[in-house]
Amino acid sequence: MHVKHIQCFDCGKIYSKDQIVFQCKCGGSLDVIYNYKEIKRKITWHLLRKRPFNHWRYREFFPVTDNKNIISLGEGGTPLVKSKNSDKTYFKLEGLNLTGSFKDRGTTVEISKAREFNIKKVACASTGNMGASISAYCARASMKAKIFLPRNIRKTIVKQIQVHGADIEIVRGPYAAAEEKANLEHKKTGIYLMGDYPYRGEGEKSVAYEIIDDIKPDYIFCPIGNATLISAVWKGLKELKICGLIKKMPKLVGVQAKGCAPVVRAFNQNKEMKLVKNPKTIATAIACGYPIDGHKALKALKECKGKAIAVSDNEILKARRELAKKQGIDAEPSGAVAYAGLKKLNLPKNKIKVVIVSGSGLKDLENV
Repeated sequence: MHVKHIQCFDCGKIYSKDQIVFQCKCGGSLDVIYNYKEIKRKITWHLLRKRPFNHWRYREFFPVTDNKNIISLGEGGTPLVKSKNSDKTYFKLEGLNLTGSFKDRGTTVEISKAREFNIKKVACASTGNMGASISAYCARASMKAKIFLPRNIRKTIVKQIQVHGADIEIVRGPYAAAEEKANLEHKKTGIYLMGDYPYRGEGEKSVAYEIIDDIKPDYIFCPIGNATLISAVWKGLKELKICGLIKKMPKLVGVQAKGCAPVVRAFNQNKEMKLVKNPKTIATAIACGYPIDGHKALKALKECKGKAIAVSDNEILKARRELAKKQGIDAEPSGAVAYAGLKKLNLPKNKIKVVIVSGSGLKDLENV
């Protein structure tokens, strides 16, 4: 492992790499800092490509000390499918991960790190997909899980979580209420928290590694919920640049539903991010009123000179139907958000674009 320490993104406070910490005392989100000189000396594309094409191909960039602690269910290695309508547009099919979404990439790292800490039980607040992923990986690791869910959770997701044996508590209110309840449980009992904390973002970086392993895009379209995915993708791209594995950096396009778009509004108005108290969107998996990694996402979008766009529920549904009927790709509403953003944004046709389709359509068979 090449981790140096953990550092607060906001105030700069440094924590030991062996310390169990979820959020800085200042309230800021945390970041894992690596010794990139060591990594650069050890890896090349030639070495990486000798390994199987999956998430753990890039294990030097993950904070797991010993490979024997890795809990994996074959995540990653998802296909990059070219659009039949354009040789410049590709779809990264994250719905083909084990539990049907990109969340498995973060979960495999979170659970593996929890195993190193000898954790036996975890708690998590989720809009659905993360809870399903954590429940599956906890079953694999022989850990117990308690999942806090908002009131508008879909029945199919609840059943997916239940089948793996996790305890469920449905909370009155939106995702923020579930998050508050999970944090309270942690304070009362000391239970290990999982969610959009530093180790999850470290796992989700592998989306970026795999894309660059395949092609060199000009733009990557990414949905934004808690903003962990888009900030992780940008960190992954920067790590590849630092280690000499990429020269030209793509730009990011962050996409949110209009009914819950705090990052998009803050970026486009050049203002502070504000809480959306009651998110209203069919894209419930990204209905996070105050994204944990929102400030990271804003910095990433500014650094890459990217774009941010909000799409309506009608545009999301239209994008889902078009993906399914014209491309053969069914995505849940949140998984179609990035494609809705691509359709709405007028970019040069000669630019290579990758659209992250973050979740399977089997997650939501109602909003079709």
